[in-house]
Amino acid sequence: MSEITTKKIPVKTSRAIEKLAQITYELHQGKNYNITRLTTLKSLCQDPDRASHFVLYLAQRTQERMAKQEHQYLSPEKWRQHQVLVREAVEHMRSYLNHKTGQEEEKLRHLLYKIKQLQNTHKNQRGGSVRVIESSDTLVVEKAIECLLSPANSAVWGYHVGREYAERYNLHYGTGLIPESAPLMEDIVNFWYHAYDQ
Repeated sequence: MSEITTKKIPVKTSRAIEKLAQITYELHQGKNYNITRLTTLKSLCQDPDRASHFVLYLAQRTQERMAKQEHQYLSPEKWRQHQVLVREAVEHMRSYLNHKTGQEEEKLRHLLYKIKQLQNTHKNQRGGSVRVIESSDTLVVEKAIECLLSPANSAVWGYHVGREYAERYNLHYGTGLIPESAPLMEDIVNFWYHAYDQ
């Protein structure tokens, strides 16, 4: 008879996951929250290894979504550039996590540069120069690469990737965690529920 074992999740971690799950449930009920409610992710992303797998997972989900949709504002040609570069980035992120060699890191840094160049237009506004983001999906992947390349700052980058992934805008609610964020929050919660399965 085989013995069933379950890996014990630390109490603090379990509470953080439950907090995110509760927010997700309430978003499904029509509530909305300030995006800072996601700062809970900082405690979950303190371990660079888990944070790396978390941001890779969100980058993969983003790439899958991008492959199935057209962009509302970009030309088909420009959107294809985003899709191709994001697909390439996700492949290299996977490769880097499997083999953290100097060569793999260099490839990833080069891809990060290319992704940043894709959205490198700035406009002068009252507060100074502001970067114009054509695709928030591409920005998710850019920040995910930053997280992989900055393990010492995994908590901050993990939060920023999750924030970029889940934040949405709607005229009725404004910007933040809104009902449209619910399925994206489900992705975040599902990752953390299963992160301790192994």
